[in-house]
Parts: sequence; structure tokens; C-alpha cells
Amino acid sequence: MAYDASRRVFEAGDALTFDAACRLAHLPLVAPAHAEVIPGKEGKDYRNGRYDTPRHSLVVPVDAGALGAAETFQAFEAELRSFSFSNKIAWQLGRERAGKLHATIVGGLSASGIGRCVEAAAAASTPLGLISLRIGGPFLGRLNTGRIYLPVYPCCHDGEDVFGLVQQACGARLSRFYGVGMYHFAAALTVAETADLARLAERWRRSVLAELPVTSLAVMATNDDLALSGRVVATIPLGERSGRPV
Repeated sequence: MAYDASRRVFEAGDALTFDAACRLAHLPLVAPAHAEVIPGKEGKDYRNGRYDTPRHSLVVPVDAGALGAAETFQAFEAELRSFSFSNKIAWQLGRERAGKLHATIVGGLSASGIGRCVEAAAAASTPLGLISLRIGGPFLGRLNTGRIYLPVYPCCHDGEDVFGLVQQACGARLSRFYGVGMYHFAAALTVAETADLARLAERWRRSVLAELPVTSLAVMATNDDLALSGRVVATIPLGERSGRPV
């Protein structure tokens, strides 16, 4: 998987701040009154975090209830909440997004290409049978810096990442990266808070927070990058034989 290559490494004295991508797409929805919000940008169709033309992506839905019931996830989130910086996390936003949790497999689908992608994904999924995924410990990247992701590790089929097989069938780039955007900061962190966050992330990053079955893939349409407006426009049920988690 591509997580280690994309992971941000914090040095002593670093402070977590918001990058331009976050300030344009996420921050207007997380903290609309924040002074660093970028309300719009020439050449981009964002207006206060939203856009008129919906984006479509092939995703794997993540059951927030099943994730929240996993004991290791509960232990991780309890520790996350124990730090002083946790009051800068938009917890209410997380509750609003609970029914929209997902990891993107193929992004940027054109409206005219949805049907072809659904057919290709269904054909690629047929021999996979019932598959599962593991949710890993927190990932902090170099893009969208105000967001904590939980990385997804899909099972394999004949030695191949099953979501990668679907990407290939759809003619998409192999990403080896399937992250669930889980927590969003409403304010930048101090140096001390960032150091606490970095230690937390390092302590948990090799952990399996939950192992969940995958019963379907879906095409999601959304008019914002946090999927607050997300809705499923097509569903691909999965089969009964098991893959092996990797």
C-alpha cells in the first residue's frame, strides 16, 4: 500500500496548519467563519466548499456503526478524545457524516462513464466473492492537512489487492491508497498539540482498528468534498466467497 510513502512526518517544532486544498474545499464546511477560509478560486467551481456540478466516484461504503462497535477502534478514539487538542476536532460534523463514510476506489467519474464503470466493477467483483477490509490506525498526509484519515487495507485475491483489481477493470490508475476521511480540525494546532498528535499517530499507525465485511460497492454523487451532500446513485452487490485480508 502507498500509505507510508504519503505519510507526513512531523519534526520538532512543527505545527499542524491548513494547506490551500483544505482551506478551499474542507474548511468552509468545517468552520465557515474561520479567517483562513478560501471562499472561491478562479478556475475552480468551489463556492464556500460546494460546487454546482456533482462529482461522481466509485466507493466502498464503510459502516460507521460496525466501526464504532469495534473494541480497538473504541480504545483509539477514547485516547484521541483524551488530548487537549480534541476540542479542535469538529465532532458534530463527524456525526453528520456517519452515514456517508467511504473510501474512494475510482474518483472523477464522468456522468456518461458511470454505467461503464458499474459494469466493469461488477464483472471484476464477480470472482472475488465476499471480501473484507481492515481499518488501520490514523494517517496524516501532506495534502488536506486539516484531516485525519483512517487507511483501508483491502483483502487480496490471488495475491492482488481487490480494489486494485476493480481499478484496473475500470481503466483507472492504481492508487494503492484508500483512505476514510474521519476527523476534521476546526482550528490549527499549536506546536505542543501537534507533537501530541504525532505521537498518537505513531503509536497507533500499525494497529488494526477494525475488520469489516464489504457487502457492496457504490457510485456516490456529491456536491462537496466532505460528502455532506453525498447520495448513492448505483450499488454493486458483492458475492459470497471470501478473500484473504492483507
